[in-house]
Amino acid sequence: MNRLNYFNPYQSKEGHHEDQLTRAYLVLLKYSSHAFFTFFEYVRSKHQTKSNEDPISIINFLENGWEIETQRGNPEINTNFLLSVLISDSHLIGNAEKIQPSDRNARYDGIITFGNNLTMVIENKPRSGNVWFDQLKPSKQNLSDETIVYSNSSVLEWKEIIKQLNQLLAIQSISGNEKLMIEDFFAFVDENFPYLNPYDSFYQCKGNSELLNRRIMNLLKSIVLDESTIKYHRNWGYYIQTPYSQIKEIGLILKKNEKKWWIELALIFGATQSQAISFYKSNPNLEQLDKNRWKIKPDFHVSFRSSNLVWFPSDDSDIYLKFWKANIDKIFQQKKENVSNYLNFLIEENIINMNRDVEEELTEKFYNSAMPTINICPGYGLIYTIESSEAEEYDKKGDLNLFITNKIREGLSIICINGYDLLK
Repeated sequence: MNRLNYFNPYQSKEGHHEDQLTRAYLVLLKYSSHAFFTFFEYVRSKHQTKSNEDPISIINFLENGWEIETQRGNPEINTNFLLSVLISDSHLIGNAEKIQPSDRNARYDGIITFGNNLTMVIENKPRSGNVWFDQLKPSKQNLSDETIVYSNSSVLEWKEIIKQLNQLLAIQSISGNEKLMIEDFFAFVDENFPYLNPYDSFYQCKGNSELLNRRIMNLLKSIVLDESTIKYHRNWGYYIQTPYSQIKEIGLILKKNEKKWWIELALIFGATQSQAISFYKSNPNLEQLDKNRWKIKPDFHVSFRSSNLVWFPSDDSDIYLKFWKANIDKIFQQKKENVSNYLNFLIEENIINMNRDVEEELTEKFYNSAMPTINICPGYGLIYTIESSEAEEYDKKGDLNLFITNKIREGLSIICINGYDLLK
């Protein structure tokens, strides 16, 4: 069976083997036309054609379709032209010698054949120190005497390939399946070849939302004991799933406007009724927080089953915290006929406010529904804002991982949790 069949991976080679990377990328080129055309244009742009050689042109070479193969030993090549392509982890000037047929016994990492017009033979070297430039020379064996070998190779960088693939994710016309393939390829690279990822620091992301979120995801993965605890919420962002009864999600959320971006470390305690009971029973103490940097955010809302319905504003976080610590017995499910009196009591105690917008939303989502009850969720949020300049500076120094870890521990300290069972 063809090794580039999606369901036929290598069984005897571990994920970090360079052949697995070659196969993964060629599978992506096979199933994603956007990725393939981007690759072709990159090859063309990096090739210097001699004056006596035909230029590499999409029109000339793509009109008859193409075939992609991997790990072929001395295959028969009888196309009009042959181009040697090297993919590595850094920019390489290349060898001074011209590319010409060699007596060597060749096994090509990848081969792309464009009808009778062009054959690309691909050499993949994820570590540039392992490059042997004679490998760029095609074997004479089974090579037609009529095939013209381009005298210069195209030398590509993995980091540029990954940048281009990231840019494809922002294209609205790209299909969902193609996006999923690209994202799966990124996950494969992050796990097995992380040094190829060019977005290992915020300052390299240039304010691009896709890249910033990817950096956030990788940053969170680098600080937790178990990467499977990193999740994504479409309407929020990337977060750590915790084992704690008081707080189940710790978010590192990208925020952005027309002028700037920043990230918010968000610890929202008591997001559900049961979490709220557990949180206030922990007797939260804010004395260890840096009050100049942490924003305290009362997060009172009501929910039905697992769906949050309406949030209510609060004026005073100190009053709010003291009230719920002293009134844990008032955190329980309310029947519909009791909801109005319950909320009015909280308003009289200055715990929540009820403006017209909230009142209309509550009527629409709850009173006019068939819901017989609602859950009471007096959440309590801690928000630590990290401006882009601060994030970039910490990242350049290699200190951002530790900084985020320490801030999470600081936030958890209000309920006497150190996070050693969650964080590295």
